[in-house]
Amino acid sequence: MKFFGKTVAALVALVTAPLAARADLRVATASTYPPYEFLNEKGELDGFDKDLMEEIGRRLGEKIVWLDTGHYDMVIPSLVTDRADVIAAGMSATPIRAKRVLFSTPYVPTMASFVTAPGVAVKKLEDLRGLRGCVPVGTTQDVFLTPLAGELGFQIKNFAKIEECLWDIVTGRSDFTLMDVPVADKILELPSFQGKAVRGYTFQLTGAGKALAVNLGNTELKNKLDRAIAALEADGTLPALRGKWKLGKK
Repeated sequence: MKFFGKTVAALVALVTAPLAARADLRVATASTYPPYEFLNEKGELDGFDKDLMEEIGRRLGEKIVWLDTGHYDMVIPSLVTDRADVIAAGMSATPIRAKRVLFSTPYVPTMASFVTAPGVAVKKLEDLRGLRGCVPVGTTQDVFLTPLAGELGFQIKNFAKIEECLWDIVTGRSDFTLMDVPVADKILELPSFQGKAVRGYTFQLTGAGKALAVNLGNTELKNKLDRAIAALEADGTLPALRGKWKLGKK
């Protein structure tokens, strides 16, 4: 009877343990894109996507494990090589990227601004003629702007991080860069760049908004994320996060 009781207890533990345990949801990002994701004063990952995914994880009952690639062009490789389950990196859901990953419901539109040296005026794309530009490699801005260099007559080069683009402008080696509006607002607040670069011409870069991404074919996880995003939108949590991080404004 004693043996039977131990056996029953062991079976109960075996059945209930998976229900009590929290699964790990591995999320790839690149902490070089404020206010979506960046390292705060304590050296900790912070930003809109951090808040969003932690809240989604809480609601799904899954622990979020962050993978900071440090470089934006490494987030998709991290997903497709199974180092991560989700990308949360301020990523625009473009048709080109949709050939490699499966996007969730977008959570904010992609608005872009030219950031220039104070003496450089860019009010339309044609004003780029004869100027020297730079963009972070692999970003939506890179995909949009680089193919236009020959047609519009400007120079373009790539850097790994957005801060490197700003430093190139501040040191007089570039005239402009292109970045998301909230990213521009956040980075231009830094003492290193205040008054040394300005935000100019703003437009909707693509019809595809910012979204989370999972592997192609992983519709189960995509649907879970979509339902969580819809719930966060409905109960006011997502609008509050957009307000906190000043996303969606022009």
